[in-house]
Amino acid sequence: MNLVKEGIQMIQGAIFDLDGLLLDTERIYEDAWIKLGPKYGFKDSTFLAEAFCGVSEDTVVRTLNEYHVDAKGYLKDVLNYVSEHELTDLQLKPGVKEILSFFQSKGIGRAVASSSPKQLILRNLKIVGIDSYFDEIVSAQEVEHGKPAPDIFLEAAHRLCVDPKHCFVFEDAINGVHAGLSAGCKTIMIPDMLKPEKEFYQTTYGIFDNLHVALNQIKSMMG
Repeated sequence: MNLVKEGIQMIQGAIFDLDGLLLDTERIYEDAWIKLGPKYGFKDSTFLAEAFCGVSEDTVVRTLNEYHVDAKGYLKDVLNYVSEHELTDLQLKPGVKEILSFFQSKGIGRAVASSSPKQLILRNLKIVGIDSYFDEIVSAQEVEHGKPAPDIFLEAAHRLCVDPKHCFVFEDAINGVHAGLSAGCKTIMIPDMLKPEKEFYQTTYGIFDNLHVALNQIKSMMG
C-alpha cells in the first residue's frame, strides 16, 4: 500500500511503538503467557497472548480479573520471564536503525510510546543501542488510559511539541493502530503477530511488511 502524498511534507514527528515494532519481543511475551498459563489455571492461554498484544498493564489486570485468577501475580510472572529472556535474546526488527537515522537527518522529532514499564523500555533501548535516537520516551504508566485509547500518542506528540496530525505513528498491534488513528496521527502499520483489520487498508497511512519498505515509500514522498 502506498502512502498518500497529501500532508507528508508537513511531518514533524515520528512516534514508534516498541515491542513487535522496533524490537522482536512479542514472541517472548507469547511464550510467557502460554508457558505460565497452567500455573494460573489456563490449559491453553494462546488467546491471552493475542488479546494482550499492545495493551496496558491495567487492561491486562482488568481482563484477567474476569477469569478470577491472581491477575497481578500472573502479570508479574510474565514480566519477569520477559525481562530475563530479553537480556539474552533481544533483537532489532529489520529497518529500525535506517528509519531512525533518516528521521534524525531530517530534523524530525522521534519518540517511543510503549505499553511496557518505563524502566524496561529504557533498559531495552540501551541494550540494542538505539536509545540515543529518541528525544522522548512515554510509557502507558504515565497516561490515564492505555492503548487503544489515544492518550499515549497525544502525550508523545505534546512532548515533541508537534501537532498530532503532523506525526507519523508506527505500530504493529491492532490496539496500537486504533490508538494512533484516534490520536489523529498519520498511522502506519507494520504487522507482527496480528494481521491488519480490513478497515486499516482505508484508514491507515500505509501497511507494510517491514520498516525497510515503509522507509522507501517515505523517502520517495519526502525526498
